[in-house]
Amino acid sequence: MKTIKLNSYKSINLPAQNLSFRIVHGINAQTPLAITDTYPTKLPLPVTLAVPPSLSAKLYSESYSIQLLGDSTGLIGSCTVDMDQYKIIFPIEMEIENEEMNISISGSWH
Repeated sequence: MKTIKLNSYKSINLPAQNLSFRIVHGINAQTPLAITDTYPTKLPLPVTLAVPPSLSAKLYSESYSIQLLGDSTGLIGSCTVDMDQYKIIFPIEMEIENEEMNISISGSWH
């Protein structure tokens, strides 16, 4: 995984803050596989954030969650990515949407 693009998120009544993504293995895991840089909410969307190159997990074999975090509010929303639901095409580009947020993921397989 190389980047996560935040297209939109549910921001009703949230204060101005910095946003980041945390990628965790499984649905309820607390130890992050990677954390992106931050992005201030006062700037417009969409925004593409780089995933640190240290993320070297076998994402295709298990599910994982991408969590949107605010530095003052904590967890804003999360998307579960179950790779069994996707057809693998090189390079990876997928869009995930739920009631909390809409993101696009891009990357490559090794």
